[in-house]
Amino acid sequence: MHSSKLFSYLGISALRNLSAAILLLLPFFLAEGGWSSQKIGWAIGLFFFSFLVVQVFAGHLADLIGNVPTALLGAGITLLAGLCYLGALWFPNLVFLARLLHGGGSALILTGALVNLVRSVPQELRGRMMGYFGLPGFVVMGVGPLLAEGLVKYTGFGGAFTTIMVVSLMIAWILSKLPRPLSTTKREPLLRVLQINLPRLRPVLILAAFFGFCVSIWSSFLAPALAGIGPGAVSAFGFGYGSGALLTRLGLSQWLDTHDRRLLAISTLVAYSVGLALIPQSSSLWHLGFVGLICGMCHGVYYPALSALASERFHPLHTGQGMSFYTAASSLGFFIGPPVWGSLTDLTSYKLTFASSGLLLVVAVVTFVAFESRRVTSTFKPSGTRSPEAPGVN
Repeated sequence: MHSSKLFSYLGISALRNLSAAILLLLPFFLAEGGWSSQKIGWAIGLFFFSFLVVQVFAGHLADLIGNVPTALLGAGITLLAGLCYLGALWFPNLVFLARLLHGGGSALILTGALVNLVRSVPQELRGRMMGYFGLPGFVVMGVGPLLAEGLVKYTGFGGAFTTIMVVSLMIAWILSKLPRPLSTTKREPLLRVLQINLPRLRPVLILAAFFGFCVSIWSSFLAPALAGIGPGAVSAFGFGYGSGALLTRLGLSQWLDTHDRRLLAISTLVAYSVGLALIPQSSSLWHLGFVGLICGMCHGVYYPALSALASERFHPLHTGQGMSFYTAASSLGFFIGPPVWGSLTDLTSYKLTFASSGLLLVVAVVTFVAFESRRVTSTFKPSGTRSPEAPGVN
């Protein structure tokens, strides 16, 4: 693939993630209106509910109208979301509609752009391309909170909401420059696609859902949980997170070429769990930055490792739908998580809520790694040769 085209895809990924990152302070905006943590959780979670629902069908839509048109439709919907965010300055409940539109538009952009990218490379490189496409997201984790705090400080929430519209127009412009190859993929009924792919993908999807559920605690309530530290708290964590993810993602991407190494990378989420519990315990900016660094380093190896496991289990004819199921799984967790954690916070405290999310993530990771280790062992015949059902290696 030509480097200029790859940079176009990376630009789309960065902008899509930026449109979400600059709203990290949205809970503050809603709390100022007297909203409870549970109601804020529902508002935040609606983004991921919409993302989940649209993502399930986005692969089929991409096969029907084309990958780039699907992403362009998503950019247009995101533009409408920006208008609704602005309207929420006068009618706060418009945030609910804005979150629904924003999530659906983001799902269409992701599916259209990512499927277009993945189908342009050989099968053995698809997991790696998925990892590269997610790389700008880690960069945005570092600069997004800084931009969010700067926008709100100097322009108010109106400036942050306007940025959503600007970003959607920039995405549409980049998409208009991408090639639009004709789809040669045979479309099959969704239930048939599920029947073929779900048995192989089920463990991966379950872990992705639990990860999204647990991580949603900080993506939704980081700002209010750190309110006692003062200005710069969100930025310190975000900068550490993004830096750590980049360090491990760039340094270890070539190392994750075997199943055992991928499981080892996924096991680092145990350290991530400890970081989750430590977030509300932090008392200074450098402490937050260090916790963010550790969590980011774990995320930087977890994401490409699980993506590689997922991509090698997609049926060759169902790449788009397979990726839709994979990304939708984490969205399910991100949707369910905020209202659950918000309700628990209303009853207890941020310290207990963050610790609970960390403990749950440990259980999910240990269960997944143990199951995958037994599954791979069972695919080896007594003679030591691998059976045809054993997962391949990218």
